[in-house]
Amino acid sequence: VVVRGREVNRVGAGDGVGEIALLRDVPRTATVTALEDVVAYEIGRAPFLEAVTGHSQTSALADRVVAERLAAHR
Repeated sequence: VVVRGREVNRVGAGDGVGEIALLRDVPRTATVTALEDVVAYEIGRAPFLEAVTGHSQTSALADRVVAERLAAHR
């Protein structure tokens, strides 16, 4: 995961990317490049929001993840 030319994270099997853009309706905040073959799944914004924000604990966790990742990008 690269932000402004600097590697900020590495993700692996079971990890997700793109949640900040989906949750905040903003352009992508990072570039993710696969270093090996991957199986990736795409979910649209509306079903993602319905799944995540429909439960208060999940919504709170999503907000915390966004805040932590944005803070790490600074």
